[in-house]
Amino acid sequence: MMRLCPPRAGIIVLTVLCSLLLPAAAAASFGEAPMLQEKVEAGELPPVEERLPEPDSIYVVDTEEIGRYGGTLRTAGQHDDALAVSAPNLMRAADGDGFVPHFAKDVVHSEDMKQWTIHFREGVRWSDGEPFTTDDAMFWYNHVLGNEDLTPVVPEDWRAGGEVMDMEPVDDYTLEVRFAEPKPFFENVLFMATHSGDMVTPKHYLKQFHVDFADGDELQARTEEEGFVVWTELFEHKRDHQYGLPMHPDLPTITAYVMKEIDSAHRVFERNPYYWKTDQEGNQLPYIDRISNEFAEHADVIDGKIVSGRVDFAAFETHLTHYPMYTDFEAEGHYRTMLWDKGSVATVVQFNQTHRDEALREIFQDVRFRRAMSLGMDREEINEVQTLGIGRPLQYTVLEPSAYHDREFEHAYVEFDPDRANAKLDEMGLDQRDNAGFRLREDGERLSITLETFAMDAIMLEDIELIAEMWRQNLDIDVLVHEITAGLAEERAPANLMDAIAWTGGEVLDTLFPMYARWFLPQSPGGSRTAGVQWARWFQTDGEEGEEPPADVKELRSWWEDVRTEPDSERRLELGRKILSYQAENLWSIGTVGYGAKPLIFDADLRNVPETGIWALSTLWTISRDPEQWFFAE
Repeated sequence: MMRLCPPRAGIIVLTVLCSLLLPAAAAASFGEAPMLQEKVEAGELPPVEERLPEPDSIYVVDTEEIGRYGGTLRTAGQHDDALAVSAPNLMRAADGDGFVPHFAKDVVHSEDMKQWTIHFREGVRWSDGEPFTTDDAMFWYNHVLGNEDLTPVVPEDWRAGGEVMDMEPVDDYTLEVRFAEPKPFFENVLFMATHSGDMVTPKHYLKQFHVDFADGDELQARTEEEGFVVWTELFEHKRDHQYGLPMHPDLPTITAYVMKEIDSAHRVFERNPYYWKTDQEGNQLPYIDRISNEFAEHADVIDGKIVSGRVDFAAFETHLTHYPMYTDFEAEGHYRTMLWDKGSVATVVQFNQTHRDEALREIFQDVRFRRAMSLGMDREEINEVQTLGIGRPLQYTVLEPSAYHDREFEHAYVEFDPDRANAKLDEMGLDQRDNAGFRLREDGERLSITLETFAMDAIMLEDIELIAEMWRQNLDIDVLVHEITAGLAEERAPANLMDAIAWTGGEVLDTLFPMYARWFLPQSPGGSRTAGVQWARWFQTDGEEGEEPPADVKELRSWWEDVRTEPDSERRLELGRKILSYQAENLWSIGTVGYGAKPLIFDADLRNVPETGIWALSTLWTISRDPEQWFFAE
């Protein structure tokens, strides 16, 4: 039976899912991988008990089976599946519903939620053996977050009431964080923080590349020697990572794996000898020695590797439409296919309401246009194509596990009604056509829209092409799909150069909503967000740049600002649902299908792998299930 954590005097414990989700007590003795034991015997490493944290600070995974050490986990694809095997987030998502401590041993807050105290695990060491202390976090606070060259604008994560948080060390393993106003979603920030390289930063390594510590002339010479112009470029290169996983072989880490090799064709990660987790019998995790990722550009190449048994784990670039093929070849490829819930909306489209073309801006800002585009797509057909009919048509909104969910929000303008859609477009004055049958703008130009995407695979691109074809056929609007790289999208969207963007709709579980409601309102322009680029910039710069938003958008933004500082949970629910109600009526983002499934491929000999779960950024994929416990039975 699940019990609640006993509250401490004067504070409120952040997480309550103790008996089933928090780690068990550490063992009295410890085991280690043979490859590490050999290094101990050769004098290259200290004994395992000296490499682990203090016994009461070890994160103990209560594994289904005690695993065996060894093996290399083979992955393939453009997106490194190693990201789903280890992450250093301070808090861990409990399948999208709340948080439990992860790298943080404990997190507590004052009753008014202005003061937060973070207790780190005592005795943790970086992968090079150096101790981790709050001095590392203070290095980030003072010299990364506090350096205008590295952080020109302090993100909302670290501010409240317009003021940057105060952070002080209480001791080597305790931090105190204070905000000017309540910060009720700070656990959400801690859940995502280390994936941005925040807070958990190896001072002893990175200070040699920082202008506050290194000799200026020597640092500039080193910067130029490595092909950079300014020291900040060198610094960011040296701390390069993806969601906390090091992308530079020299970068110390607290993740389960350390980068050992990297080139244009592959990456190899090897176990971290100082990792801070064990199983219930005291065996240091991870069980698997290495992860080898081979780059592959096309989905059919990855699928070929799957069905021929040349990968041991695949998830980021698998697709539900290939599920029958995956199951047909399981015996031949020596793998198992697991279907997890997909915690996102399949495809979401945003139109640029602050477009530089005044005619397009006027059209995109008209809610009748956005409603017409929603009514002009056949979601039942999209559901069959994208999810084999497993999902259900819905508008972009939070999914059912969310406390903010309302079924009415899912149903807003999701019916396929081309007659009603065309009537709305005619009402707008878009009732004239050119010789090719496409609608004309009021200035006589063809209404042409470029729908841009950096789709992860060819199948997702086909889905977006299907939506564009529906709009061409049903609404007589000339919609063209243009595929670009993620890097180019990050340049084009903030520069206000896009007509529209299509991407997967995340942030629909409470681990990210409403703290990160970027698809629901103008916060920060990015590669996958283009609905209100200039409005977002206006908010970001306190009106110094961008374009002043209309009154309703200002009110929408004020609800979000209020919900992030509201200590009362019922009031937070009310404000969050107002944001979602606005989205349902105004279609800031247009959704397609949700509640689909995601196939995960596991080698048949892998054990301690979960058969069910939620695959989403909102849960950090498999991280909520302690993947360091995976092992090869043979």
